[in-house]
Amino acid sequence: MKALSKIHLFVLFILSASLAGCIDKVEYPEVPAITFKSYGVMSGSDGYDSLAVLTISYTDGDGDIGLYDYDTVEPYKYDYFLKFLEWRDGSFQEVALADTNFTFNSRIPILTPEGKNKNIRGDISMYLEMYYAFMALQSDTIAFEVYIQDRALNKSNVLRTPPFLVNRP
Repeated sequence: MKALSKIHLFVLFILSASLAGCIDKVEYPEVPAITFKSYGVMSGSDGYDSLAVLTISYTDGDGDIGLYDYDTVEPYKYDYFLKFLEWRDGSFQEVALADTNFTFNSRIPILTPEGKNKNIRGDISMYLEMYYAFMALQSDTIAFEVYIQDRALNKSNVLRTPPFLVNRP
């Protein structure tokens, strides 16, 4: 009986090793890549859109996405870049905000995995307070252009979202 269970264990080990050798290791380029995943809004008590959630998916081969707390000056001030666009005069144009110090750019926290394999993929959701955009918006149709940048300053592809209708004052 013991010999039979040892044979089963040995066969199970060989089978597991064989299957592990068949699994392809996923490798992504060192330059981050992004795709659009979703867009959603939350309305305030007045019925107008108050908070938008824009979600993108990302991949990066060396896992160097995200900024450390001490990264506060250019070129490491931001690593998530967002242009807010509105449909005006037959095309999408960037929304010009009255306060030139305000930006929709943001910072991604460190996402680098531990261990040897630094390939990463996942989703990043950005929450946008629509109040600030509504002050400058002239249209009810918006879109976004987004890209991210890793710590090696590799810039991802620039992604333009589909158009969205907003419920604004």
